[in-house]
This record gives sequence, C-alpha cells and structure tokens, in this order.
Amino acid sequence: MTRLDSFGRSAAFAAVAALAWMPWLVVVGPVLGGGAARTLYLVVVTALYAGGLAKSPPRRASTAVGMALAGTFLALLTRGGPELCVALAATLGVARSVLTHRTAALRAVVLEGVLLAGGLAFARFLGGGALAVWGFFLVQSCFFLVGGVTERAPLRSDPFDEAWARAMDMMERPLR
Repeated sequence: MTRLDSFGRSAAFAAVAALAWMPWLVVVGPVLGGGAARTLYLVVVTALYAGGLAKSPPRRASTAVGMALAGTFLALLTRGGPELCVALAATLGVARSVLTHRTAALRAVVLEGVLLAGGLAFARFLGGGALAVWGFFLVQSCFFLVGGVTERAPLRSDPFDEAWARAMDMMERPLR
C-alpha cells in the first residue's frame, strides 16, 4: 500500500480511485448488484485511503483493516448511499485526526469539518459516480496543504521498523 503523505500522492490516489470505478462496477456489479457493488467500493476505497495516511507499513495495514471493518459496520447500519457517504467521511476524519496526524483538538475539528463537508459538497455537485469519488478525495488532498499538522508518532516502537532502520543504516554507512 502506497503512503499518502503529500498533496500530489493524495491527488493521484483520487484519480486512480475514480478510474477504477467503472471497471469495478462492470466486474463486481453483475455479481453483487449495482447498489452493493457501489457500497463495497466506497468502503474499500475509503479504507485504502485511510490506511495510506499512516506512517509505517504495519500501521497502514492496521488502519486500513480497522477502517474496512468500521465501513462494513456502517454499510450495514445505513439506509442508502448519501447516509453511507456521510458516515464514511466522518469515520475518515476521525481516523485521520486521531490515528495518523496530530494537531490541536479545536483545529482538528474545524479542519476535518471543512475538508469533509467541502469534499461531500463537491462530490454532490459533480453528480455521483467516478467524478464524485475523484472530487471527494481531491478535496481531501488539501489536508496536506494546511500547515501545523504533524504525523502521529507510534505509541510504541515497532521492532520490525527498528531492525529495518538499523539494517539501512549499516548498508548506507561507508566502508572503512
């Protein structure tokens, strides 16, 4: 899973998510039905985006899986597409501000509120489908243009990451 740590990478994710919309509906739509295929696609894409925001590979995987589980639960609770989109957007905002990035609490609430409401409004303006997916995630890319937001440090040190860093340090050290 690619790390989404800049405006460019996040905007590229938005484009890929929009481009994958039609092939997904062509392949999965006849099997699950159009509505279920759309719901599954929104859950999967949102989980992949949330996972891509985390710093380390294990954290990306756990964030994506957690978001997929939350999205599946939300898909079962909601009654339709607009309700699911709002619920997924809110969950994405919580995941981004609580799990992957750090800023002051009030600032995080305002920033997430503006980005999520703006993304949903832009998606609604674009009318649904692939353009709506692109529009929502394009607005979310603006998160990286806002200053004063830092990545959240892991709660505990990951042994794999430490071993990787030591190995890379030894390989990059000049021979004497």
